[in-house]
Amino acid sequence: MKGKTMMTAEMIECVGQVNNGRWCQETYETGSGDAGRRARQLRKMGYDVVTSAMGLQVTRVGMVKLTLVDIRPGQNVDTCVLPEVSIVNL
Repeated sequence: MKGKTMMTAEMIECVGQVNNGRWCQETYETGSGDAGRRARQLRKMGYDVVTSAMGLQVTRVGMVKLTLVDIRPGQNVDTCVLPEVSIVNL
């Protein structure tokens, strides 16, 4: 983990998030497995979650394979108060 601080096993790293309260979309590096961990975490809390492979995307650090996590309120009122996630910039 060059240039990053040591993280616990529970830390989930998101590379982008858009949240307007009615829905939220987050992107994750596919190889990290964080998208799956986040989806399981939110489903247990009653959110409707769909993951989708975005394939290779161009970023400042080069081509990166990303996964999109789409979050809808489900059994919750909205998506304004989601569990915290660490947001890192690529």
